[in-house]
Amino acid sequence: MATGVALSAGIAQGRIDPMSNQTAVAAMSPDTVAVVTGGGTVTVPEGAMNVVASFGVNARRPDGFTGGGAATGRVNYDEHGNVSTRRVNAPVMFMEAAMSTQPTPNGTGGNAAMSADCTPPADCPSGFASVLVYVEDNSDSGANSDVFRIFFCVTAPGLPANFNGSSAPAGCTGPEGNTLRTGNIQVRQTITGGSASVLTAARAPLRLP
Repeated sequence: MATGVALSAGIAQGRIDPMSNQTAVAAMSPDTVAVVTGGGTVTVPEGAMNVVASFGVNARRPDGFTGGGAATGRVNYDEHGNVSTRRVNAPVMFMEAAMSTQPTPNGTGGNAAMSADCTPPADCPSGFASVLVYVEDNSDSGANSDVFRIFFCVTAPGLPANFNGSSAPAGCTGPEGNTLRTGNIQVRQTITGGSASVLTAARAPLRLP
């Protein structure tokens, strides 16, 4: 397994609950017990047009894990349309998360950052060694509120210091994606079930009108 770069001890993040318009401040930590699940679509600019990309993510950092942020799970990402497609199917190696101080009615909410390993047999665009994924669980409805962003990196799997999900760290390009077009993301601390499985969205239209 590739050696990850140094993990950040904590990243200040703000979360706005659309129902209350109140900002809840939390700090992502590699020691947080958390599970992130979600699937849906985001809009991605490709030259003069916008295309739709579907994603699925399932990552967990259970109690008792060692190695500062070590996690399990998987990331799927697929741009649709007649473009230079970025396709990802890779295992999650590291994660840090923060639970919202203002949970949604379903009891979920927060943000997380995950790093997935592009070493074969993982499926990633040529020339990249890892991907970074940043998500926000801002509401139970998901669409037009939750956030999915993905970055493509030439560096080994790991979460760079001061990564905040908004701009690409050294050695990475992106982000692609942003606010969900369809779907939902959940960040929670309840960990149940066995091995992780990735939610996937139904194939989206090739091009937006």
